[in-house]
Amino acid sequence: MAVSTNEGTGQTNDFVDRSTEVLSTISAFWALLLCGIYLWDIIGREAFNAPFAGTHEIVANSIVGILFLELPSSIKRRAMIRTVFIFNAVSDKLRRTIDCSTYILGILLFIAIIWGGWETTITSWQLKEFEGAGSFEVPVYPVRTLIIIFSSICCLIYVQLLYYTATGKIAPKKG
Repeated sequence: MAVSTNEGTGQTNDFVDRSTEVLSTISAFWALLLCGIYLWDIIGREAFNAPFAGTHEIVANSIVGILFLELPSSIKRRAMIRTVFIFNAVSDKLRRTIDCSTYILGILLFIAIIWGGWETTITSWQLKEFEGAGSFEVPVYPVRTLIIIFSSICCLIYVQLLYYTATGKIAPKKG
């Protein structure tokens, strides 16, 4: 899904678009796998009195991973939640200003996530942190790492959108 309004950025944009769609697809399959785990847990619990051990831990950590895999695609498509009532009623210049402001806020949000999560991610790797007790434990450090990596990717996508919107290479997306 190349954005044709970004003249002169073809290969980079195609790579970013393809990458975000691949990540989105991975998150969809991960969610499907979670559905299978839930189903296994429910059937095992009800029919055989033998639930799937670790369902809670797997799902708790997977939800965060799925979200952060999906975010770059949502941001790139400019499909983040917005109130269009006011946005569609104002001029194109004000829409650009609103978009640029939200992109800056997005950049700041993901920088804050990276800043706040960096030390705990490093510590988690050093300790080989696991969640759960007893028969099933789930490593936490891969999910913490996903959060840092994909927060960085989201920042870069917001910087790209900010540049393209501020320079007029893309128009504000009406709701």
